[in-house]
Amino acid sequence: MRKRLSVGRGQMPLILPCLLVLLAGREGLGQIGVFAHVTYETQKQYGLEVMILPSEGHEDKYKVILPDIRRRIGSMAGYLIVSSDPLPPEKQNFQSYVRNENRRRDDVLLLAPLWPPSSQPTGAPHTDVILDHSLIGRSYIYIDYPWHVSDASCYCIDLSTYPLPKTRKADIRYSPAIGLGPEPGVMRRDPSDIIRTRAFAYVGDDLKTTDTYYVWYTRSNVPHGHDATIWYATSHDGHTWTEKGEALSRGPKGSWDQQSVFSPTILRTKDKYYLFYTGAPRSFQNKANEVTETAIGIAVADSPDGPWQKLTTNPILRPAKKRWFLPNSSFDSVGVDDACLLVREGKYWLYYKGSPGDGAPAHTNMEVAIAEKPEGPYVRYDGNPVIQGVHEVLVWPVGYGVVAMGGTGPEGIGKTLQYAPDGLTFSKLQDLDAVLLAPGAYRPRAFRDKRDGEMIEWGLHVGSAPGSLPFLERFDCQW
Repeated sequence: MRKRLSVGRGQMPLILPCLLVLLAGREGLGQIGVFAHVTYETQKQYGLEVMILPSEGHEDKYKVILPDIRRRIGSMAGYLIVSSDPLPPEKQNFQSYVRNENRRRDDVLLLAPLWPPSSQPTGAPHTDVILDHSLIGRSYIYIDYPWHVSDASCYCIDLSTYPLPKTRKADIRYSPAIGLGPEPGVMRRDPSDIIRTRAFAYVGDDLKTTDTYYVWYTRSNVPHGHDATIWYATSHDGHTWTEKGEALSRGPKGSWDQQSVFSPTILRTKDKYYLFYTGAPRSFQNKANEVTETAIGIAVADSPDGPWQKLTTNPILRPAKKRWFLPNSSFDSVGVDDACLLVREGKYWLYYKGSPGDGAPAHTNMEVAIAEKPEGPYVRYDGNPVIQGVHEVLVWPVGYGVVAMGGTGPEGIGKTLQYAPDGLTFSKLQDLDAVLLAPGAYRPRAFRDKRDGEMIEWGLHVGSAPGSLPFLERFDCQW
C-alpha cells in the first residue's frame, strides 16, 4: 500500500510513496558502535549509494533513491529527518533522539519512519521519497539498529552533499582504442557491450589473474548501409585491442540475413554466450514502399571465441505487421535493430530500436520485449515505445531501475540520460554535454539480476576523423 505524507514549514509538501532501492552489502557497512557521516563522496565506502532524480510532474521536487539494507540486514531501521536549518556533521548522530520515546530536539522538524526494524522484511521492496527543493539541503536519511541493540553502528546520509540533477554534470573523455582505430578501407562501428572473462594460473608459487575484455562490432569496407559482417576483438586493459577475426557471417542465399549482419550485442549466462545481432535480406532502401526490413537474431556459443551457431528459430524479433505508411501503424513496422540486454526479475529484457519507416532519429523509438529464456520467445511490451525518438540503444541497471543514454534524438531525448525505476517508465535524469555515437559499455552488473547496478564508467563508441571511415574509440565517464 502506498503512503502519502504532507509536512513542512508553510505548505512545503513531502511525499513518501514506496522506497526505490539500491542494495547494500553488509561488508560495505562501518564498524559496530561507530557513527558514520555519509556524503556523496564517501557513500561507496559504506555501500549506501543514493541518487537524486527529478520528480516527474512535480516542479522543483526531487525523487531520492535510497539504499534498502533491510534486504541484507533485516534488523535495521531507517528514518527521514528534516531539520529547521542545515546541521553540521557532529549534530547528525540522531541515535539517542530516535531511540528515546520522549524524544525532543528543537532543531528537528520531522522524523518519518521509512522502514521499521524487522527480522523478516515484508511488503513492497522499495519506496520513493519525494522532497521539495527547499528541503534537500536539510534532510537526512538516518539508518540504525532498533532500540534493543545497544551497541551498534548508525549512519546518517547527508543529502545536502549530493548534486541535484540540474547541476550534475558528466565528464566524458575520449582516447584511442588502439588496434581498432582509423584504417584505410576498413569501417568499424556499432560496438557491442563489453564483457570480461577472468583466468587463473600459477606462475611458480604465485597465483596470477588475467582479465580479458571482449567486444563485437560491425565491420565493412563501406561507410554505411547494409553490407557488413560481425567481427570481434580482445583486450587485457580496455585500451589496446587485438582484432581476432570474423565472429558471424552473412546468412545463406534467400535467408533473412543474407545481405548483412551488424549491430551486435552480447548476453552472458552461466554456461552460454548469446550474440544478438541485426540482419538484413537486401541492400538498404528507405524510399516509399521500397524499404529494407531488418530483424534481430541470436547466435549461441560455449565460448566468447565461438564458434557461433545461429538459432533455427531466427529471427527472434521481426518488425510488426502493420505498415508504416498506413494510419495507426506500429512503432516498429519496418525495422527492429540495435539490441541491448538486461536480466531483470529473472527474465531477459531486450531493449531495441524500432522504426516505422523514416529512419531519422526523431522517428525511431526505444522499445522492449521480454522473454523467460535467453533464446525467447520475446514478447513486446504493450506500452511500447518506452522512449520516443531515441536513435541508439544503451541501457544499464542502477539500483532497482534502468538508465538509458539518449545520444542522437529530438530535444529532451537527445544528449540526455533517462531513468525508469521499473525499467519501463522513463523520464529525464540529466542533460549531457557530449554525444556518444552508437556506444557499447562495460556493464558488469547487467546480467546479475542483483539490483546493485551502478553508473557505467567506460566503453567504446564510433569515432570519426577527416578522410577516414568510421572507427572505434574509447570513452570514459565521470558522473
